[in-house]
Amino acid sequence: MQGRLVNLRPIEKADLTALNRWKNNETLYMFLGGGYQPISPDQQEEWLESMIDLTGNNRRFIVLADGKAVGMVGLYDINWIHRTCEIGAFIGDKNARRKGYARDACLTLEQYAKDYLNLRKIKLKVVSDNSKAKTMWTKLGYQEVGQLKEERFIKGCYHDLTIMEKFLNIVGEGV
Repeated sequence: MQGRLVNLRPIEKADLTALNRWKNNETLYMFLGGGYQPISPDQQEEWLESMIDLTGNNRRFIVLADGKAVGMVGLYDINWIHRTCEIGAFIGDKNARRKGYARDACLTLEQYAKDYLNLRKIKLKVVSDNSKAKTMWTKLGYQEVGQLKEERFIKGCYHDLTIMEKFLNIVGEGV
């Protein structure tokens, strides 16, 4: 899928090295849903099979900038009846951060969710202290709808999560 700044493509087995390097980066992964849990390439290779599968309720893609893998974006827990899902994104290559790649990847994925998966609403949970992430999601049009108190354990402390959501503009629905 072609964005303005990035391309999105399905995850491939050849992505294992980059995915493992990113997964083992504490600074990057401590704020993400699964948290920081170092993993060996062998363990991650087993997990990679489920990441490649695009037939279930998750859709994960590698973010490419200038043909190089720089991150990952995905739709999770797709509910085909209610037409909702969650979104997650990260730029793993620290040299590719703060260039608009995550924003463009999310916009590209939202268009795919709307045009091809017929989804109408995307939700997310972000660590309330993560001001950079909250700012990005807000600029993308996500609105804060609630909080979960002391929900995520990071570096010895419990942190609140902010729940955000965005309705996609579906033709004919007036949403």
